[in-house]
Formats: sequence, structure tokens, C-alpha cells
Amino acid sequence: MWFCKTNGEEINSDLINKESTVVIATLVRNKAHTLPFFLTLLERLDYPKNRISLWIRSDHNEDNTLEILQLWLSTIKNEYHSINAELLSSPPERLPEEKGPAHWPTSRFTHVIQLREEALATARQMWADYIWFLDSDVFITNPETLKLLILNGHTVSAPMLKSDGLYSNFWCGMTEEYYYLRTDDYKPILNRERIGCFNVPMVHTSVLVDLRRISSSGLTFLSSKVPDYKGPHDDIITFALSANKSGIIFYIAIALIFSCMIETMAKEKYLTEELILMQLINLKLEVLVENSPLPVKDIFKPYVSYPNQDTMGFDNIYMINLLRRPERRKRMLNCFKELGIKATIVNAVDGRLRFGGEVGGGVWSRDLDVSHSEGACGRSS
Repeated sequence: MWFCKTNGEEINSDLINKESTVVIATLVRNKAHTLPFFLTLLERLDYPKNRISLWIRSDHNEDNTLEILQLWLSTIKNEYHSINAELLSSPPERLPEEKGPAHWPTSRFTHVIQLREEALATARQMWADYIWFLDSDVFITNPETLKLLILNGHTVSAPMLKSDGLYSNFWCGMTEEYYYLRTDDYKPILNRERIGCFNVPMVHTSVLVDLRRISSSGLTFLSSKVPDYKGPHDDIITFALSANKSGIIFYIAIALIFSCMIETMAKEKYLTEELILMQLINLKLEVLVENSPLPVKDIFKPYVSYPNQDTMGFDNIYMINLLRRPERRKRMLNCFKELGIKATIVNAVDGRLRFGGEVGGGVWSRDLDVSHSEGACGRSS
């Protein structure tokens, strides 16, 4: 027996509970571009792996998704409490009626609904405390996220996810037909003008469910199990309406957490490889505004590519930066790497050192001779 101290008081170790058990349920399809980052960050969660069970399903892929998943699973098979993974090879690459990787016919909704319901049933049969529905194009950059969600104490909650636009993983309003409705509350929450947990009609993409609550028994993705269901054939809407019928409130958690997601393009029938990669680049640049680059585990580095760097048709591109601003220089170099920009770094003239005091932050042309016709010029100082 041992004792620990909290707030100056000793606590008997016999009174300390183990962490809750969590099933992380992930559906993966054509995510070779996000998996290296998603899986690296998933491994870095500050939560005991022996209290986590992984439930993974992947099928109908047209890229290296299965190869990446198989490689990862071979390296972590003894680390988690359990791993339930079904990785189905293709062909067929597409479901009936599908016209492209971003096209969502009825057959695709049906397939996703069945898989999500299977994950929920598996977690219940395992007597798991929680199930975390986590999409594979979400980057949980704060390793404390799972712990913080559990501490919030809600039956259903989600961390707010940031994209490179106004898209996020929650709704503040819903139409009479149960579809998305923009309200005046949306932007203040999205922009973190309000901090805390807020009651919303919809959360998706990264959703934690407390299965210990009696009310959670009414949660389902199957419309046939929802009394008097009048909504569309849609997994997240069915889940939201089942929660409403069960008296469960959805909460979106807004705190000093930075997690992000790829913006979905449900309206697009065709999503090219170029557009998919551009979405990822935009999000990685968004991350760099406030954070270090997304980490990548060594085994995944062969699957991560960057564009060849050039000067975009200019003779030269210059980036002017103060030596005493190394963090900005590092951020800009990471941005250039993502965008494929070849830039020449020029040390800016530091007015504080040259003139012994605060001086306006201009570029001193007498010390730097760069012709406008010769190239492009940008400042990070």
C-alpha cells in the first residue's frame, strides 16, 4: 500500500480508480493522405493504452490505406487492450451507385450506418465505459483531449474541431427537415469568443459517448430503432434524433484545445487527388499558425510527400526575417515546404541593434538591394 498527496492531503492508493475503458471506433476509406498524421497523434494520446480498445473497419479503398493500416497494426498489436480490425481488400473499389470518392448515394449511407451500429453494439457487449467515434481525417493535436472530454462529464460530447474555413463538427441549428441551419450562435463558438461546453443539436466526426449512463441505451444509428422517425437516411442525423428521443443533450467543448479536421465536400460528386491534397495542405498550414507541424511517426514518412520546391516563375523569392525571430523563420520555412516554394532567406536589419532603440519595422533599402523585377519579396519579421 502507498499514499500520494493532493492539495496537501494524503490519499490511500486503494481509493484511486483506474482510468475508464474506452473503445475508439474508426472507419477508414481512402485516407492514405491523412493516416500518417492521424495514427501518429492517436498513439500520442495521454491515456493508458491498456484501457483503450481499437475498433477499425476499412474497405473499398483506391489508395494505400490498407498498406498503412497493416503496417501500423503490426507495430502496436501488443500495446492496446484489444484490437478489432477488419481490413477488406479491393476490388470492388466502390459501392453500388457511387460515382466518385466523395459521392454519397443511399448505398454508402447504409454501409456507414451499419458499421457505426456494429461499433456501438461491440462497445456495449464489451461493457466499455465509453466509445469514441473518431474519423480518420481528424488530427487530435492536444494529447489531453480524451481525458478532458471524460472530465466534462456529459453523456455525449465532442471537442470542437477547426478546419481551414467555417466548417466544423457541430451545428447550432437544425431545419424542420433535420438538416444544417446556420445561426447567430455558430461563429462566436467557432471563433472561441465563448469558452466552455455548449448545448448544440448536432455533433459529429469526433464524438465521445458515456455508455455507463442509462439514457445511452437509446442511442442508435438505425432509424428503425428510433420511435416515430421522420428524418433522412443519414447516420449523424439518426444518431442525433435518437439522442433527442432519449433525453440526451449534445455538448461541444470549447477550450484551449487545438484539434482539427479536413473539411468534407458532401456536395461534390467528384473529388480529384489534387483537390484532396490541397485540402490537407490548407489544414497543415492552419495548424502552423499556432502550433508546430503535424508530427509523423518514422514508419509513415515514406507515405508523406511534399511538392518540389521552385520559385513559382520568379527569378528569386526572398523571405526577410529578423534573427531574433527564429520561431517565425521556422514557421515560414515549414510553410514553404508544404507549398513547394523555394525561397532565399535574408536577415533583416535589426533597428534595435543598429540604432540602439525601438525603430519602425521597415526594410532598409540602403542595406538590401533587391530589384522588384528580379523576384518576389515577403517579410516575416
